[in-house]
Amino acid sequence: MSEAAQKEPVEKKPDKKSDVRGHVILAAPVFLLYHLGLLVSPLAANGVDPITRLMGYLAGMSTLVYLLVMGGVVAAYVIWVSRLSRKRRFRPRRFPLVILEAAGYAVVMAPLASLLLKQLHVLAFPLAEMGLVDRVVASAGAGFYEELVFRLLGIGILVFVFEARKMRRWLAFLLAVLITSAVFSGFHYLGPLAGEFSLGSFSFRFVLGSMLAAVYIFRGFATAVYAHFLYDVYVMCVWMA
Repeated sequence: MSEAAQKEPVEKKPDKKSDVRGHVILAAPVFLLYHLGLLVSPLAANGVDPITRLMGYLAGMSTLVYLLVMGGVVAAYVIWVSRLSRKRRFRPRRFPLVILEAAGYAVVMAPLASLLLKQLHVLAFPLAEMGLVDRVVASAGAGFYEELVFRLLGIGILVFVFEARKMRRWLAFLLAVLITSAVFSGFHYLGPLAGEFSLGSFSFRFVLGSMLAAVYIFRGFATAVYAHFLYDVYVMCVWMA
């Protein structure tokens, strides 16, 4: 065997740790789009996003410092992905595959929105005051942070607690999905952009939350993030335009 062949890195089989890392890498562009977009679209700030407010406080509300911090985050991300790709620990071709799959799920959810959104008045954002860029940035914030809070953390924590109490795994996931979907729906009635509560709009969001939870459980965090993001883009930029 030649020296070159001996030094050639061998792609490792994905394990639980690398799969989580892969989903973080895949979802990161939505995170970056949102946080960089806030520089020109402050109206698009997401209600479950603690990072923007924290960064704003630490930066003394300085746009320059915020931009420098985000520039450092982008540079670190590019370096991280490049190093993992060279070592064959991450395959960049996963990006288009995940996005295409997520787009398929968004297409499935979109007709439901077309049938019900106008009648139920479920959009809390003041769309009349938001331009196209504002709507895309808001979609990115919702896609990333709502999946992070309600699916990755919410379902993960609840399943851990339920299984610790010796609950069957399928039942733990089922209850976690029901609880987090109800909380996800109820969240949209809180804060300054809250919509008026109705059983119809609550049920609509509960169903969407359950669908996104299923995507998260069976296809992973990144796929759920992109499905949520692309669905919101369709609703706010196409159907409600």
